[in-house]
Amino acid sequence: MDEVWRKLAEPFPPAEVQWRIEALSKDRKRALVVPYVDARTVLDRLDRVVGPEGWHDSYEVLADQERNLKDERGERRERLCEVKCRLTVLGVTKEDVGEGDSLKAAFSDALKRAAVKFGVGRYLYRLEKQWVDYDPEKGRFTPPKLPEPEAEPEEEKPEAHRLIDQLLERLREKGLGKEAARIVTKYGGYGKTPEETKRLYGELRALLKG
Repeated sequence: MDEVWRKLAEPFPPAEVQWRIEALSKDRKRALVVPYVDARTVLDRLDRVVGPEGWHDSYEVLADQERNLKDERGERRERLCEVKCRLTVLGVTKEDVGEGDSLKAAFSDALKRAAVKFGVGRYLYRLEKQWVDYDPEKGRFTPPKLPEPEAEPEEEKPEAHRLIDQLLERLREKGLGKEAARIVTKYGGYGKTPEETKRLYGELRALLKG
């Protein structure tokens, strides 16, 4: 399981990281920007690491209301939505609350916040906010450049793990991915001992044979 959590927490390629404006300078020529990834990028990471059958999510709408706000632009109405996401990855469940000015935005925010508890994109919170040049007429700024993540040499998997991976792939092709994921979850991955690994392999073989 440690390998799964490590892969979930890996930095994203810079091209997948987006930036949003948090504040503008008084002359509106500089913008303070913070990095983020969208919900689809998070979904892709979950699918790639544990497979579509290895995770599931559920949601609860906590608030969907409008409120009156007063600021330098005068009085206006703003919609506030709050949504709770329960995200389960390989049998482990974590939850968090997201918010936004629409239900769609709140659902996406809740998913991303819950995924952060599994390490997905958590490193983005440790990156420094950056001031960049801003064009007030076009409303645009030049995003900062992030370094490409260093590729770590992949450790060669033990033969037993490779055989299990091959079995899992065949089970997914036969539409038995969810059943296989439940077995893998029971053993916490490849199994904590050689005996558990052997039993895991046997159960997956039995499932394949029907």
